[in-house]
Amino acid sequence: MNPNQHKVPEVVVVEASAGSGKTYALAKRYLQLLINLDIPLEFIPLRNILAITFTNKAAVEMKERILELLKRIAFDAFESKEEEKDILGALGVDKKFAQTKANLIMDELICHYSFFQAQTIDSFINALLLGCALHIDRSASFSIKRDYRYYLAYALDAVIEEAAADKEVFGFLEEFLQHYLFVENRSGWFPKDDILGLMESLFRLSNKYGGTFREYPGKSQDVIKKKIALFEKIKELTDCFPPGMNKAAQSSVIKFVEKSNNIFEISDLPAAFQKPVVSINKGSNCPSSYAKKWEKIHLSLKELVELEATVSYNPYVKLFRGLLTFFQFVSKKEDMLFLEELNHKARALFDEEEVTVAELYYRLATRFRHYLIDEFQDTSILQWRNLKMMVEEALSSGGSLFYVGDKKQAIYRFRGGEARLFDDVKNNFKQFNVREEHLTKNWRSQKAIVEFNNQVFSKDNILRVLKLSGIFKELSDQKGAVGEIIDVFKPISFF
Repeated sequence: MNPNQHKVPEVVVVEASAGSGKTYALAKRYLQLLINLDIPLEFIPLRNILAITFTNKAAVEMKERILELLKRIAFDAFESKEEEKDILGALGVDKKFAQTKANLIMDELICHYSFFQAQTIDSFINALLLGCALHIDRSASFSIKRDYRYYLAYALDAVIEEAAADKEVFGFLEEFLQHYLFVENRSGWFPKDDILGLMESLFRLSNKYGGTFREYPGKSQDVIKKKIALFEKIKELTDCFPPGMNKAAQSSVIKFVEKSNNIFEISDLPAAFQKPVVSINKGSNCPSSYAKKWEKIHLSLKELVELEATVSYNPYVKLFRGLLTFFQFVSKKEDMLFLEELNHKARALFDEEEVTVAELYYRLATRFRHYLIDEFQDTSILQWRNLKMMVEEALSSGGSLFYVGDKKQAIYRFRGGEARLFDDVKNNFKQFNVREEHLTKNWRSQKAIVEFNNQVFSKDNILRVLKLSGIFKELSDQKGAVGEIIDVFKPISFF
């Protein structure tokens, strides 16, 4: 049975300050989707609702709150008349209907608790990948592991060993070492540990944003050649300083030549070369031949800086690509994925058109019509892209999206969390019935704490901090930027 419930699509956006009843709002919304007059009394659409949060603890709390409210309705055990009025008012039904429906829902939960979909985003993506395991070259029982560092270290060892027999591997490993030693001038007792740390960083970045790294034109060897040629030109300048040249400029050039070599650091170059003309004392003239040499060096330095900036990461990208080949071979052989790469793998299914939303629902043995997302300010662009197609499909057929969060509590930037998604999603779904709610009463903290918080984050205080930071003018040039920041820290009230 699949009656059409909530035929009019709806997007509900809830801004909830700390302690303002966010979990309670999510629980009420969940019950609204189960207990309403638009669906037959005997129909319990548990499997059509997906509630998502970010931690296991939050998922447990969400389930507990939903079950708690469900029991209060079923057993007429409200804590107060105010709570009864609030909950039944939100459901839009009378007490008798709500009790009958609540008891039916509890029976359904006992029989089919697995249909109660309130889980972490990682758990859902894992379920998605399990349903599409063959598309990612894994069995339906693949395992999820956390310690990707151990396997990256193994892959790096495999690359080094393979270099002895494979010319291509030897080539990109040699290029990397030349860049590492002669362009970046790195050294140390344990360079392998440093290199592994760099590879781990690239692994995290690629999975955080769900993309691939690409190379830019040019090679590290070109940088080395330019440095050697440039150093010789700079040495020539020290042989014939013109009369009247600034002594400090002369000294800095001599000092650079004496203390450096032809594989120098750009940061060690004399500041005098930043100017295209020779620094000459007042009343003196610089010979045109010397001035031309100086100007050529200045232009060559500009080219060198641009080239080094362009090719700087190429050796890392090549090494990472080679390392990833071994890494993926091992993970496929051992039939596993890593927690860090789940969202990236899921995105590839959609990008490469391996599965459609319809096939995905078939493999999950359900079709979600309603989505509830907690802590939306911490959702990453990659995570949202993995959900977006399903949400759009649900909205196009009369489903709903309900998300709640607080932009000032955004803490997952290190995992790709983007607070701006909070408003972007709302604006992108304007064609649907977007409804905004604001929970501004704090039920958790004492009055003094709330007042102190409001004072610290008052409009005047924020403006003062922005001006002292030196970025106020830059923000003022961006339409609405200052107002957007102030709006994030709107005052909350004490109940």
